[in-house]
Amino acid sequence: MIPENSLTVKIKSNAKCSICTCGKSKSMTYFDNENRQYNKNNSSNYKSLKVWSKEDCEITIFSNMWNDNE
Repeated sequence: MIPENSLTVKIKSNAKCSICTCGKSKSMTYFDNENRQYNKNNSSNYKSLKVWSKEDCEITIFSNMWNDNE
């Protein structure tokens, strides 16, 4: 079962897609470096998830941390 607050991401062939894993990005689902200040203030180590695809596709993603968005 796909979680209710999952997101669908379109990925272009042979292009890197950086996905936010912490939920702090202002441009969810994409990574925008918002985690850096959060990591510094909270002694955490969030990083983006890098995804490549050999062809254009859509993926469905979910992170429990997205519910913790401040």
